Amino acid sequence: MRKTALLTGVAGLLLMTAPAFAQDSTATPQTAPPASPPAAAEPQQALELQPGSDVKGSDGTVLGKLEGARNTPAGQELTVRGPDGVLRGVPVSGGVRQDGPGVAVGWSASQFSAAPAITGSAQPATPAEPATPAEPPAPAEPTTPPNN
Repeated sequence: MRKTALLTGVAGLLLMTAPAFAQDSTATPQTAPPASPPAAAEPQQALELQPGSDVKGSDGTVLGKLEGARNTPAGQELTVRGPDGVLRGVPVSGGVRQDGPGVAVGWSASQFSAAPAITGSAQPATPAEPATPAEPPAPAEPTTPPNN
C-alpha cells in the first residue's frame, strides 16, 4: 500500500509540473515568432527654404533663386526665378534636398528652361513675420481720491 501511495503521489506531482516543464522546454516553438518591425526609413531632414537662396539642379547647375512655393493641381512646386528673370515652377515630387544654404531639386537645367513661365506672384516659402503687438493703452487715472 505504501508503494501504491508513493507511486500515485509521484505520478500526480509529475502531472502537475508537466506544464512548467513544457514552458521551459528548449524545443522549437510551434507558433511563429512575431514579425520583426520593418526597418525604419531614413529620417527625413527638415528643409530650410529661404527666399533668395540658390536652387541647384540634378546636374549641379544653379537653376536660379528660390522665390517661394505653391500648390497646383499636379502637386506642390517650388517657384524659382531663373537667371533670365523668368519665374518657373519646379515640382517637389522630383525630389528636394538641403544643399548647404540652398536646396537641390531633381530637375536638370534643360528641364527647368523648358518649363512654362509662371504669371502672377508666388507664395513666400517661409511664413510671414508675426505682427508686432500693439502697445497697451495707458493706465486709466484712479476715480477715487487717495486716502491720506
